[in-house]
Amino acid sequence: MPVITNPEQVPLRPVYTIVVSADEEVTVDGQRIDKLPGQDAREAALADIRERAARRGHPVRVIAKEPDGSAWPLIIDYDGAVTPLDASHPTPPVPQTHTLPSEPAISHLPPPTGDPLPVTPLTPAADWLTPLPYDFQQMLAQVKTAEDAGDLPAAGVLAQDLEEVLEDGYGPAHPFTVNTLSTRAYLALRQGDWHHSMVLHLQAAERRHQQQAPRAETLRLARNAHFCWKQLAKPTNNPAHAHAPMTAAQWSGEVLRVLRLVGTEPVIITVTEQWAALLQPAAS
Repeated sequence: MPVITNPEQVPLRPVYTIVVSADEEVTVDGQRIDKLPGQDAREAALADIRERAARRGHPVRVIAKEPDGSAWPLIIDYDGAVTPLDASHPTPPVPQTHTLPSEPAISHLPPPTGDPLPVTPLTPAADWLTPLPYDFQQMLAQVKTAEDAGDLPAAGVLAQDLEEVLEDGYGPAHPFTVNTLSTRAYLALRQGDWHHSMVLHLQAAERRHQQQAPRAETLRLARNAHFCWKQLAKPTNNPAHAHAPMTAAQWSGEVLRVLRLVGTEPVIITVTEQWAALLQPAAS
């Protein structure tokens, strides 16, 4: 696999930190990475970083720390290409603060590094970026007020009410309806409701694909669905989440179907197939 020939073209942020311990445990940015059977710590870390690079759509910067205390600056791409650097990663400039113009769409707090990216349209398209008609602005404002107040469950209920009204008036495939469905999906994700968020993200991604909506946002929704599915698939000692792997096993076929349908990155499909195979005993 080719390495990066011009590291200066790789964004300075984020810089992920991989730490491998003496007992072969591995973390990325402090989060423990689960290993597949027979997978060593470094392979697991590389697979995790590849997924992050695929979700971002470009190679990412990494600092790999070994048990002996050594640290290596690397650039890793979604295809697994690893480029060692001769010097440390450059220090990113201090970001400038700007006042952004107000938008009619619901704003979302940026997620922590490594988490799925927020649902925001990337490609100009009038049908998908047109603000809701005036008659629905009050309902939208209520959703945003609840979200800004941190009452995400209330925001989700209000968004569902808005979606039902829009579906009655415009149908389930209209951009107004699907955009509101996407908002519900992200509100559920922010609450850690992995199952509900996964289902909503899958629905939104498939409806956008069927309507030939701007592809970048459709892929983003599919990646977020995969992220939620993987949270369900991870082993857990929490009794409250004991059935999560079984739920992931039951949904693995549908997740793979939508990922393939919208044409998400091969590495994400491959990782999903590997985890799905591991979960098959739970589904039987």
